[in-house]
Amino acid sequence: MKPLSEQLQDLSARAKKAEDDAAAARSEARTEVQARSEKLQADAAERKTQVDAAAASAKDAIAQRWAKLQAQMKANADDIKADIAATKAEAAAERAERKAERAEDNAASAIAFAYDAIDYAESAVIDAIIARSDASAAV
Repeated sequence: MKPLSEQLQDLSARAKKAEDDAAAARSEARTEVQARSEKLQADAAERKTQVDAAAASAKDAIAQRWAKLQAQMKANADDIKADIAATKAEAAAERAERKAERAEDNAASAIAFAYDAIDYAESAVIDAIIARSDASAAV
């Protein structure tokens, strides 16, 4: 597409040509004026065809850009969804890790409690043996 300034220059030149042609047609015979009119109609039809082709081309270009934009937006949305899924997976993994650590801490506490219980049981057995020995010696 031409820059607007060039389009205005072309329009100005075309208007000047129309003015000159109209002035020349005043002094021409009817057949020459009729031929000039037919040429103008043919030129106008050709310009209309060119404008229609340019409009169709622009429409196709816009449709292609729209399709590209839609594809890009879908790809971006898919990337965001993938990021969200990855974040959720990370959070789930972190929760599972914390749960495993708590379970291991609970197991370690239970083992420590069991050691204390065995120590207490052993101490109670020894105390019972000593008490039985003292009772046997006293008789």
